[in-house]
Amino acid sequence: MGDWVFAALLGAAAVHIFEEYVYPGGFPDALRKLLPRATALLTPKFHLAVNSLFFLLCLSSAFIGKANLVLSLSVFSLVFVNAMLHIRGAIITKRFYPGVISGALIYIPLAVYAYSVFLSSRQLTWLQAGLSFLLGVLYMGVLMAYVLIRQVSRRCQMTQGETERRPDAIGQ
Repeated sequence: MGDWVFAALLGAAAVHIFEEYVYPGGFPDALRKLLPRATALLTPKFHLAVNSLFFLLCLSSAFIGKANLVLSLSVFSLVFVNAMLHIRGAIITKRFYPGVISGALIYIPLAVYAYSVFLSSRQLTWLQAGLSFLLGVLYMGVLMAYVLIRQVSRRCQMTQGETERRPDAIGQ
């Protein structure tokens, strides 16, 4: 019972990435508009790296499956949080935000279903579910912290460079 849900996660991830980058696409531009100070970081290479890691997490979840539900379900938590961030993006921009449709209609229901199946069948305790959910939030938190640290670091470098170029800044 519930084994198919891990394969469904891979399909959901493919649909979501397709929506973000192919049809209707536009996620990189939408993200740059939402996070203008991070524009220099949000390169095609960055998007490829993040989505590659994400897809590897989904594959890992599928391979691990029921053998370790805390780990495998943590990826469902990640997609749930990702969906919430896409919904937030749509609310903030007051327009369509690439990834919001698959996030709201696939990711959220799939994550809720996955946790509920394993909780109701007692294959997962509430403590394990909480730990799993926090682990998935942590995955997204690490990415967000990385972006924030890079933004601050870049801003400090730019400020330092401006100070070094200004002759009147010496001694201030």
